[in-house]
Amino acid sequence: MIYESDVYSIEYDKKSEKLVQTINEALSKNFQRILDFWGIEKLDNHVNIQIYSELDDWIKFYENISGTQYQDYIVGCANGPSIYVLAYDEYKKTQVHKNDSIEDFQKIMIHEFVHICQNQLCKDNSKMSFIMGEGLATYLAEQPYNTNIKIDYPKETLFSNDFFSVSNDLYSISQKIVRKLVEKVSRGKLIEYTLDYTKLYKDWDELGMGE
Repeated sequence: MIYESDVYSIEYDKKSEKLVQTINEALSKNFQRILDFWGIEKLDNHVNIQIYSELDDWIKFYENISGTQYQDYIVGCANGPSIYVLAYDEYKKTQVHKNDSIEDFQKIMIHEFVHICQNQLCKDNSKMSFIMGEGLATYLAEQPYNTNIKIDYPKETLFSNDFFSVSNDLYSISQKIVRKLVEKVSRGKLIEYTLDYTKLYKDWDELGMGE
Protein backbone atom coordinates (compact mmCIF):
# COMPACT_ATOMS: atom_id res chain seq x y z
CA MET A 1 0.00 0.00 0.00
CA ILE A 2 1.10 3.57 -0.64
CA TYR A 3 0.26 6.81 1.13
CA GLU A 4 0.85 9.95 -0.96
CA SER A 5 1.42 13.55 0.07
CA ASP A 6 2.61 16.50 -1.99
CA VAL A 7 6.25 15.96 -1.06
CA TYR A 8 6.61 12.32 -0.05
CA SER A 9 5.07 8.88 -0.35
CA ILE A 10 5.11 6.04 2.19
CA GLU A 11 5.16 2.43 1.06
CA TYR A 12 3.86 0.09 3.75
CA ASP A 13 1.98 -3.16 4.36
CA LYS A 14 -0.86 -4.04 6.71
CA LYS A 15 1.54 -4.85 9.54
CA SER A 16 3.10 -1.39 9.48
CA GLU A 17 -0.04 0.58 8.61
CA LYS A 18 -0.26 2.32 12.00
CA LEU A 19 3.18 3.88 11.43
CA VAL A 20 1.94 6.04 8.55
CA GLN A 21 0.29 8.49 10.92
CA THR A 22 3.35 8.38 13.20
CA ILE A 23 5.66 9.28 10.31
CA ASN A 24 3.30 12.00 9.07
CA GLU A 25 3.26 13.56 12.52
CA ALA A 26 7.07 13.60 12.78
CA LEU A 27 7.62 15.08 9.33
CA SER A 28 4.79 17.63 9.46
CA LYS A 29 6.20 19.07 12.68
CA ASN A 30 9.79 19.21 11.46
CA PHE A 31 9.69 19.40 7.65
CA GLN A 32 9.91 23.19 7.33
CA ARG A 33 12.39 23.54 10.19
CA ILE A 34 14.84 21.20 8.46
CA LEU A 35 14.39 22.83 5.07
CA ASP A 36 14.95 26.26 6.62
CA PHE A 37 18.12 25.10 8.32
CA TRP A 38 19.58 23.99 5.00
CA GLY A 39 18.25 27.03 3.17
CA ILE A 40 16.24 24.83 0.81
CA GLU A 41 13.08 26.40 -0.60
CA LYS A 42 11.82 23.24 -2.28
CA LEU A 43 13.01 19.65 -2.60
CA ASP A 44 14.23 18.67 -6.04
CA ASN A 45 12.61 15.25 -5.85
CA HIS A 46 9.59 13.57 -4.36
CA VAL A 47 10.76 11.64 -1.27
CA ASN A 48 10.07 7.92 -1.25
CA ILE A 49 9.73 6.31 2.19
CA GLN A 50 9.66 2.53 2.48
CA ILE A 51 8.84 0.71 5.72
CA TYR A 52 10.29 -2.77 6.24
CA SER A 53 7.99 -4.73 8.51
CA GLU A 54 10.26 -7.77 9.00
CA LEU A 55 13.72 -7.61 10.58
CA ASP A 56 15.14 -10.38 8.36
CA ASP A 57 14.00 -8.56 5.21
CA TRP A 58 15.53 -5.34 6.54
CA ILE A 59 18.90 -7.00 7.18
CA LYS A 60 18.99 -8.46 3.65
CA PHE A 61 18.01 -5.13 2.13
CA TYR A 62 20.54 -3.13 4.12
CA GLU A 63 23.46 -5.44 3.35
CA ASN A 64 22.55 -5.40 -0.32
CA ILE A 65 22.24 -1.61 -0.64
CA SER A 66 25.24 -0.76 1.55
CA GLY A 67 27.61 -3.60 0.71
CA THR A 68 28.47 -3.82 4.41
CA GLN A 69 27.52 -6.15 7.25
CA TYR A 70 24.40 -5.20 9.18
CA GLN A 71 24.73 -4.05 12.79
CA ASP A 72 21.66 -3.80 14.97
CA TYR A 73 21.89 -0.08 15.65
CA ILE A 74 21.01 0.45 11.97
CA VAL A 75 17.24 0.89 11.67
CA GLY A 76 17.05 3.56 8.99
CA CYS A 77 19.01 4.89 6.03
CA ALA A 78 18.69 7.43 3.25
CA ASN A 79 19.83 6.97 -0.33
CA GLY A 80 19.36 9.84 -2.77
CA PRO A 81 15.72 10.97 -2.40
CA SER A 82 14.64 7.76 -0.62
CA ILE A 83 14.29 6.83 3.05
CA TYR A 84 14.21 3.22 4.22
CA VAL A 85 13.22 2.38 7.78
CA LEU A 86 12.59 -0.70 9.88
CA ALA A 87 9.11 -0.81 11.44
CA TYR A 88 8.98 0.22 15.09
CA ASP A 89 7.79 -3.16 16.46
CA GLU A 90 10.62 -4.90 14.62
CA TYR A 91 13.37 -2.52 15.59
CA LYS A 92 12.39 -3.00 19.23
CA LYS A 93 13.75 -6.54 18.78
CA THR A 94 17.30 -5.20 18.45
CA GLN A 95 19.55 -4.83 21.48
CA VAL A 96 20.37 -1.20 20.81
CA HIS A 97 16.77 -0.05 20.34
CA LYS A 98 14.83 -2.43 22.58
CA ASN A 99 13.95 0.34 25.07
CA ASP A 100 13.17 3.04 22.49
CA SER A 101 9.87 4.93 22.57
CA ILE A 102 7.73 5.76 19.56
CA GLU A 103 9.18 9.29 19.81
CA ASP A 104 12.62 7.77 19.27
CA PHE A 105 11.29 6.14 16.11
CA GLN A 106 10.02 9.52 14.94
CA LYS A 107 13.46 11.02 15.52
CA ILE A 108 14.90 8.36 13.22
CA MET A 109 12.57 9.66 10.49
CA ILE A 110 13.69 13.26 11.11
CA HIS A 111 17.33 12.10 11.11
CA GLU A 112 16.92 10.48 7.71
CA PHE A 113 15.11 13.52 6.33
CA VAL A 114 18.15 15.62 7.31
CA HIS A 115 20.18 13.28 5.09
CA ILE A 116 17.71 13.80 2.23
CA CYS A 117 18.38 17.54 2.34
CA GLN A 118 22.10 16.97 2.70
CA ASN A 119 22.07 14.66 -0.33
CA GLN A 120 20.29 17.31 -2.40
CA LEU A 121 22.98 19.92 -1.69
CA CYS A 122 25.99 17.62 -1.88
CA LYS A 123 28.02 18.01 -5.07
CA ASP A 124 30.82 15.59 -4.23
CA ASN A 125 30.19 12.53 -2.04
CA SER A 126 33.92 12.05 -1.53
CA LYS A 127 33.97 15.27 0.52
CA MET A 128 31.29 14.08 2.94
CA SER A 129 32.39 12.78 6.32
CA PHE A 130 30.61 10.64 8.87
CA ILE A 131 31.36 13.18 11.59
CA MET A 132 29.41 16.02 10.05
CA GLY A 133 26.77 14.01 8.23
CA GLU A 134 25.70 11.90 11.20
CA GLY A 135 26.52 14.54 13.79
CA LEU A 136 24.25 17.08 12.15
CA ALA A 137 21.47 14.53 11.56
CA THR A 138 21.43 13.45 15.21
CA TYR A 139 21.67 17.07 16.37
CA LEU A 140 18.80 18.37 14.22
CA ALA A 141 16.66 15.33 15.09
CA GLU A 142 17.33 16.06 18.78
CA GLN A 143 18.40 12.47 19.39
CA PRO A 144 19.94 11.63 22.76
CA TYR A 145 23.70 11.24 23.00
CA ASN A 146 26.39 10.58 25.59
CA THR A 147 27.25 14.06 26.86
CA ASN A 148 30.32 12.73 28.66
CA ILE A 149 31.90 11.25 25.55
CA LYS A 150 35.49 12.38 24.88
CA ILE A 151 36.23 14.01 21.54
CA ASP A 152 39.86 14.98 22.16
CA TYR A 153 41.21 12.72 19.41
CA PRO A 154 43.68 13.89 16.77
CA LYS A 155 41.82 15.12 13.69
CA GLU A 156 43.66 12.51 11.64
CA THR A 157 41.96 9.84 13.75
CA LEU A 158 38.50 11.42 13.75
CA PHE A 159 38.40 11.80 9.98
CA SER A 160 39.58 8.25 9.39
CA ASN A 161 36.95 5.75 8.25
CA ASP A 162 38.77 3.10 10.26
CA PHE A 163 38.09 4.99 13.48
CA PHE A 164 34.34 5.03 12.94
CA SER A 165 34.26 1.38 11.95
CA VAL A 166 35.52 0.36 15.39
CA SER A 167 34.07 3.05 17.67
CA ASN A 168 31.15 1.96 19.86
CA ASP A 169 29.77 5.47 20.30
CA LEU A 170 30.34 7.10 16.94
CA TYR A 171 27.01 8.95 16.91
CA SER A 172 27.65 10.55 20.28
CA ILE A 173 31.15 11.60 19.21
CA SER A 174 29.78 13.10 16.01
CA GLN A 175 26.95 14.98 17.71
CA LYS A 176 29.25 16.37 20.39
CA ILE A 177 31.60 17.66 17.69
CA VAL A 178 28.69 19.32 15.86
CA ARG A 179 27.42 20.86 19.10
CA LYS A 180 30.86 22.30 19.76
CA LEU A 181 30.96 23.74 16.24
CA VAL A 182 27.50 25.28 16.68
CA GLU A 183 28.97 27.40 19.47
CA LYS A 184 31.83 28.59 17.25
CA VAL A 185 30.59 29.10 13.70
CA SER A 186 27.57 30.33 11.74
CA ARG A 187 24.88 28.09 10.30
CA GLY A 188 26.28 28.74 6.84
CA LYS A 189 29.74 27.64 7.90
CA LEU A 190 28.32 24.55 9.57
CA ILE A 191 26.65 23.58 6.29
CA GLU A 192 29.86 24.32 4.39
CA TYR A 193 31.81 22.00 6.69
CA THR A 194 29.15 19.31 6.32
CA LEU A 195 29.29 19.36 2.53
CA ASP A 196 33.11 19.54 2.41
CA TYR A 197 34.94 18.04 5.37
CA THR A 198 38.33 19.13 3.95
CA LYS A 199 37.45 22.71 4.94
CA LEU A 200 36.74 21.65 8.51
CA TYR A 201 39.93 19.60 8.57
CA LYS A 202 41.88 22.69 7.51
CA ASP A 203 40.22 24.94 10.14
CA TRP A 204 40.13 22.32 12.93
CA ASP A 205 43.09 23.55 14.97
CA GLU A 206 42.30 27.24 14.47
CA LEU A 207 38.77 26.59 15.82
CA GLY A 208 40.24 24.91 18.89
CA MET A 209 38.35 21.69 18.20
CA GLY A 210 41.14 19.51 19.53
CA GLU A 211 41.22 21.21 22.92
